[in-house]
Formats: sequence, structure tokens, C-alpha cells
Amino acid sequence: MMTSSRSPELADQPGLFHFGVAAWGRLIALCSALLFEGMSLSGINVQTADIGNALHLAPDTLQLVASAFLTSYAGFLLLGGRWTDAFGARRIFLWGVTVFGLGSLGAALAQNAVEIISARCVQGIGSALTAPAAVALIVHAFPEGRPRSRALGVFGAMGAVGFSLGLVMSGLLTEVFNWRWVFATYVPLTAVVVLAVALLIGPAPRSAIRAGWPPAVLGTAGLLLTVYEVGRIGTAPAIELVVVIAAGIVLLAAFLRLQARSAHPLLPLRILLDRRMLLASVGLGGMFAAIGGAMFVVGTELQQAGGHTAFDVGLSFLPQGITVSIISLFSGRLMNKLTPSVTVVASLTALAAGMVLYTQVLTGAYLAVFLPACVLVGTSIAAMYPAALTLAGNSATAQEQGTASGLLITAQQAGGALGVAAATGAQTLAGSVSAAMWTTTAIAALALIGCAALAVRHPGRSVAPPPP
Repeated sequence: MMTSSRSPELADQPGLFHFGVAAWGRLIALCSALLFEGMSLSGINVQTADIGNALHLAPDTLQLVASAFLTSYAGFLLLGGRWTDAFGARRIFLWGVTVFGLGSLGAALAQNAVEIISARCVQGIGSALTAPAAVALIVHAFPEGRPRSRALGVFGAMGAVGFSLGLVMSGLLTEVFNWRWVFATYVPLTAVVVLAVALLIGPAPRSAIRAGWPPAVLGTAGLLLTVYEVGRIGTAPAIELVVVIAAGIVLLAAFLRLQARSAHPLLPLRILLDRRMLLASVGLGGMFAAIGGAMFVVGTELQQAGGHTAFDVGLSFLPQGITVSIISLFSGRLMNKLTPSVTVVASLTALAAGMVLYTQVLTGAYLAVFLPACVLVGTSIAAMYPAALTLAGNSATAQEQGTASGLLITAQQAGGALGVAAATGAQTLAGSVSAAMWTTTAIAALALIGCAALAVRHPGRSVAPPPP
């Protein structure tokens, strides 16, 4: 997706920790992309109860408020990477942040289900454009070696920071004001980021490759139909379930067929079917399917049935984000000792244990059940990322690293959307929160079994991710 050449405007910059205020301003502005994403992913879990009450949303519709962002993010991420190369990273970054801001404004003003879900889709599209462009601009801005590695490390850490900040900020704003203020807060923040990037960062190189938007629309539509109808299991007529899910699968199949025939596909099937990419994608996608479903159900249930405030719920989940931040400092070294494949399996083992504890968090004591569950899940996330990125990178050539990383993040977001839908569908069908939680546990267990099988077939060692 990205080349290793740097923008002429930024090529003479020194190392990361010798930069002045302007250079740090560049990095902070670019890191906002992942910060906003992390805040959106976690914050919605403490907003959904209030959103559902205010807009009178049924559970199967409410889950779309959470999954719409993930679905559109997953569907347009590969297109965002291709557009970054085709139109220039700076331009796409500015477009993406602007689109995210407009989606946030739409969500803040939403008066019904269609408006809030549409606005969340727009937010996801904005993030899908912004994330690959931000990585490309960092690669262009920082010299290869330690400065670039440290800059990318700061960028990656923003996801964990955003996750933690989103829980606290969203809970606080929802409790003190209302859920609309959470979305409204992003509007001035995105305006500041657009201004900073426009002033501080020059244009980046473009490639000659062009890719249209129809394949991305097909993939996103197929995923959205599938996610929507899976979430309606237990409430929708059987014939509707079959027809709509089948339509979603047909659209996804059409997307894959177009990719197989394209000279410049958004999703090269050779990379997708590589065993290392499969291991990374199944691991990360399965992980976020389990986590996304569990956090959505627990966060909503604690407020609607438990009587807890949004701020209380945010603080309850906070140790998970803190654990990710701490363990991330050591996860690279752990991966080098265990190999990436073994690390993926180990992280899913920790996740499965955490999911078992999550089944008891609504009835068990916080210190005995909820806190250990957060620590286990946070540890699994921190351990998974470097291993999955390494495996994905090893599945592609140096010129395809952007595509490989984009595919991996697509699997993560699609997994999260499907996990929320599956947990909601199980809860509705069985009329029990316990059914939803055991569904997320089963997802984690299936991911563990699948990755263990793939790891046995591909036990090879790799000690570091390839350069961006």
C-alpha cells in the first residue's frame, strides 16, 4: 500500500526524540486517527443503554449502533489504503478526518434509528480512510530505523490510550450531560486535527494505480446485511433470516469474485489464503468477535438491568485498557521467545479464560471476577497484536505490506461487528444474558482451536515484523 520513500517536505526531519514542537505536532495530529478509533470502539459500549432509551431502539437495532461503525470500517479499509496510494496520504487523511467529524455531528443530532446507524457508518468510513493514510504519512515523515519505529510505536499505543480514554470520557459525558455530547465532542477535535495537518504536513507521493469504489461497496453491503440479520435471530421470521443472510453471502461472494479477476485487487486472494495470514486473521478476528460481543452485552446489561451509570461501567472496564498499555511494553519480546504462531495460540488461551470469567461478571464480585477477566482479556489483546502483525507481514512482499496490514485490521473490525450481532442474537433467541456470554466464550474457543490447528501446520519462527 505504501512505499518507503518520504515526502520531500518531511525528508530532512531528525529523530523522534530530537524533534521540536512542530514535529511533535505532526505526530500528535496523525496519532489522533487511532485515538479517535479507540475512543469510538470502547465508548459506544457505555452509551448504548442511554441511546436505546432515548431513541426507543429494540435490542436487535441497538446492536447495529455499535456494529455499524465496525462494519463500514472493515468494508472500506482496503479501499482507504488503495486511495492513500492513488490520491496521496495527506489528502485522504484530511478527507477521512472530515468524514469522521461529519459522522460524529450526524450522530449527535440523530433523532431515530436510521439516522444514528447511518451516522455511525459514516464515522466508520472516515476511520477507514484515516488509518492507512496516517501510517503512510508517518512512514514518509520519519527516517527509517529507530525514529520511524518509535513513531509507529507511539501511533500504535494511541489505540490503547483511546480505548481507555473512550471508556472514561464517554461515561462521564453521558452521565453529566447525555450521550449526544460524546459524539459532539469529536466535532471540534476533528476540526483542530484538520487544521494542524493542513498547516504542518505537506503532500505525500502518489502511485499510478487506481481502484474504484464498487468492490468496497459490495463487501460492505454484504457484511452489513449479514451482521444485521444475525443480530435479529430470535425476533425475525425464519424466511427473512435465510433470505437476508443469503443475500449478504452472495454480495460477499461477488466481492471475492471481482477481486479474483481484478488486475489490481483491493484484496489479493493469494495473501488472504496464505496460512500465516489465515492464522493472524482468524486469531485477531475471533478475538475481537468475542470481546466486542461480551463488552456490548455486559455494558448494556449493567446499565439497563443493574442500574449502574455509564461512568460506573466505563470505570469497570478501565483495567482492561490499562492492562493492554502495560503488557504492550513487553509483548514484542514475548513473541520473539515463543514465535508468532505460538504467541497467537497463547493469547487466545488467555482470552478464552477471560471469556469464561466474563460469563459470571453480572453476578460475581468485581475483584474476584470482573477485574481478573479484564486483566486476562487485556493481556490477550496486547500479546496478540505484534504476533498477528508479524504473521500478516510475513505473508506478503515488501510492496504489499500495506495491503497485508489492511486485511488484518479488516478481519479485526469485521470480527467485532459479527461478534456483537452473534451475542445479541443469542441473547434474544434464548431470552438470557448468559446465552450471549457463553456464545462469546464459544467464539473464543473456536478461534483457539482453529489457530492451534493452523499453528501446528505452520510453526515457523519470525522474530520481528517487517518494516512498513
